[in-house]
Amino acid sequence: MRTTIKIGIATLAFAAVHSALATRSAKRVAAQWLGETRRDAGYRVFFVVQSLAGFSALLAYGARLPTVTLYRIDGPGALVLRLGQAAGVAYLLHGLKQAGVAQWSGVANLQAWKRGLPLPPGPAAQGPELKQDGRLGISGPFLHSRHPLNFAGIPIFWLTPHMTTRRLAFNLVSTVYFVLGSRHEEIRLRDAYGELYRQYADGPVPFFVPGAARLPAPARGNREGAGNRETPLPAGQ
Repeated sequence: MRTTIKIGIATLAFAAVHSALATRSAKRVAAQWLGETRRDAGYRVFFVVQSLAGFSALLAYGARLPTVTLYRIDGPGALVLRLGQAAGVAYLLHGLKQAGVAQWSGVANLQAWKRGLPLPPGPAAQGPELKQDGRLGISGPFLHSRHPLNFAGIPIFWLTPHMTTRRLAFNLVSTVYFVLGSRHEEIRLRDAYGELYRQYADGPVPFFVPGAARLPAPARGNREGAGNRETPLPAGQ
């Protein structure tokens, strides 16, 4: 029980730091310290690096705690579960590719700054990003879930053939965080892309759990949705 509580608290602490650094307030503080140009150039890279470092520290802390096995699946069943985890990893990588790894990670901004080029807009959240032609990048996994990058963690974490009390506590807190974090990202994406994202969110693509959906080509427009003269996305099918 102590291990479960400790892992739950540690995971909550990681989630709290992760969420706090993703807020506009944190970005405003970074702009005050560094200036807006340096903030826009390097904040996303910093955010990704600290997230990976924090997650690694969480795993290292958990590995030191005692745990109890709840169940262990061997043989063909274990293979099936591992394949499900591999599918989750593939789904995550596919989503990152569609979002644009360089843009999502902030590397594109950092490289542009080093070269003295105009900085591209950073990602508003882990959702479809605005492309250079004025369209939202609604393709691949984003045709089946509005938050595929967050959903991908569910099969990766839960489809384990060896479930322990330590892993269960981590999985429960992480799952709640993925869902609540996706809700928060919806707000940020609506604020960033206006009518373009509202049309996408009001359409047939599920919020979190992937499902079948068909969309026409995303509408053109700017971040506020102004200038959107094409046929809007359907409210549902």
